[in-house]
Order: sequence, then C-alpha cells, then structure tokens
Amino acid sequence: MEYRSVCRRDGTLTGEIMEKHAPKRPGDYFRHVVLVLKTKDSPPPGQGEGLYIVQQRSLKARYFAGKWDVTGGGVQAGETPVQAAIREAREELRLSLSPDELIHAYNYTVDWQDGTGLIISMYACRAAVPEGGFTWDAREVNDVQVMPFHLFRAYVMDHNDEAFGQALDQIEAAI
Repeated sequence: MEYRSVCRRDGTLTGEIMEKHAPKRPGDYFRHVVLVLKTKDSPPPGQGEGLYIVQQRSLKARYFAGKWDVTGGGVQAGETPVQAAIREAREELRLSLSPDELIHAYNYTVDWQDGTGLIISMYACRAAVPEGGFTWDAREVNDVQVMPFHLFRAYVMDHNDEAFGQALDQIEAAI
C-alpha cells in the first residue's frame, strides 16, 4: 500500500499522511514528479534534435490510458521529489539513475475542480538506452519508444498544457 503526504496548495506539509486511493478533501494537494528522459547519445544542445524516451501508459491506467507520456508518479510519504523521480524511472522502465544526473526543470501546480490538486516537480536527465532495449512494468507501461524531439513533444502534448510544452522546449535547448 502506498501512502502520500498531504500538502497545502503552497506546498507546505499538513502533517497528515493518506493512503494513495483514499478519498480526497477540498484543499488536499499531493506532490508528484515527472521525468523527461533525453538519450545520452543525443547531440549536444543546439547541434541537432535530441532523442527522447517516451512511454505509452497502460491501457488500464486510471488516467490517460494508452497515452504517450513522460515517466512520473506520486511522491510517497517520507520521500523527496528527487527520490520519487529515481524510483519511478526504476519501477516503470527499469532504469537506474542517480540524484546528480537529474536537472530540476520546472515546478507547477494543477488545480482540480473538486478543490484538490497536484504540486508537480519536473526533472530532466540524459539516460542510456539499455543494450537490447527496454523492459518495463506492464501494469504501468504498455510500450516504450525513442523518438526525435518534435515527435515526442507532439505525442505528450495531447494531454498537457502549453506551459508544459514550453518547459519541454527549454529542456531540449539546455541538456
């Protein structure tokens, strides 16, 4: 069973810990991470289009089933966002990353109509494509592909806002 720390909208912890699927109350916010994975063999910034690792969400996922997306998930109680990003990469794609490889790119808040929401930290890093290809957790991921930035951006933007797209553009230009 997974547990999450409850936050206020400004990100401060309330001191409460809640089971992941417990009913939320207005004012409850939770930390979440997304991780943008650019391949290690991509050209340096400004010297050509980068290649990105993109995953198709499980066809049984509660949210955005079958959509192509970046790696990510909820920050568990007692975990930092960096620790959560590393754990999610390991759980979803069997990638081993270290904290010094992650670059903090962007923070934003998602407000839902029920008065709850997410406080999202976006990280980026360069990751090696495993020899022989990826293995993944089939409960969370349906497929994994490596694609050039313009396709990657188009695939993930069908369910993200323009601020997310601008953060992707900044990552492509910087790492």
